[in-house]
Amino acid sequence: MNLSIRQILGIASLLTFSALAYGQKVPTTISAQFEYELKITADPAKRAAYLKQSGEAPSPYEQVLNLVKGSMQVATVVEKLDIKKDQYHISSTGTLLPVLSTVLQGQKLIRDSVGSVGPGGMLTNTYQEKRGNTELLIAKVDAPKSLMNFYKVSSRTPPTGTAPYAGQLLDMVTVGYQFIGRDLPAKSVVLPVTDGRSLKNYTLVRGEAWEFPFDGAKVKAIRYYKTTSKNDTATFEVWFSEKEHIPLRSVIGLSDQYGATIQVDLKKIPKL
Repeated sequence: MNLSIRQILGIASLLTFSALAYGQKVPTTISAQFEYELKITADPAKRAAYLKQSGEAPSPYEQVLNLVKGSMQVATVVEKLDIKKDQYHISSTGTLLPVLSTVLQGQKLIRDSVGSVGPGGMLTNTYQEKRGNTELLIAKVDAPKSLMNFYKVSSRTPPTGTAPYAGQLLDMVTVGYQFIGRDLPAKSVVLPVTDGRSLKNYTLVRGEAWEFPFDGAKVKAIRYYKTTSKNDTATFEVWFSEKEHIPLRSVIGLSDQYGATIQVDLKKIPKL
C-alpha cells in the first residue's frame, strides 16, 4: 500500500486509540466539536529506497511529501461528536491546507461512524470512509453472526471481505473518545479497530504523565504507547487529558517503507 496524503489523513486524523471501558458511565448527552492540527515530518529518501528495493510503483500523491521540509502542518481535521442516551454519531472531515489542497485538487478525508453506547463504551455498527477520489469503504456489523462485513461503494453489494469479532468493536473515529466519562486503564489493553477494510488488534501500554499548554494554562495528560514487533515496527503514542480523557496529541512513527512521522494536536479543549 503506497502512502499518500489521503492515507496520512486516514491514519492520523484519528490515530488515536482507546480501550475497553472501565467504571464510570458516559454522560447521556454530549454534543461537541474537536479540531486538530496535523503535521508530518517526512524523509522522501527512505520511501524512495524502499520503493527501489521492493519494486513498487510510487503513488502519484507522494509528490506532496517532497514539499515537506522538516516538520510541516499539512491539514486540519474537524470531528463532531454526538452522544444521545445509548446511541452515538461521529463525523470527521480532514481538509488539506491551501498549497497541498491545490496539488491534490481539493481532496478530503470523509469518515462517519454510528453505533450504540453500552456498559463497555461505544460499539461500532457502521463505519464509512472516503479518502479523496478513492472508492467509499464501508464496514458494517452483522450482529447475529458476530461478523463485520466490508464493502466498497455500497453495502447493498456483496461484501469484499469479513472478519469475526467478540466484545468491544471500535473504528478509526471512535477510538479517541472511548474514555470520555470513564477511567483510563491502569495497565495495557488490547484494542480491536477497523479502518473500513480490515479489523486489527493493537496493544496500548500506560506511560508517564505530561503537561500541555492550552489557553495560557497547563493541562496534564497520560501517555499511552503501542507495542511493536518484528512484523509491526510502526510506533504510536497518544496523550489523553487527565480530566476529560480526550486525545490531546497523537504521534505515529511509520516504518522505513514510508519514511514519515505524523503528529496530530488538539487546538482547543471543547466544553463537554
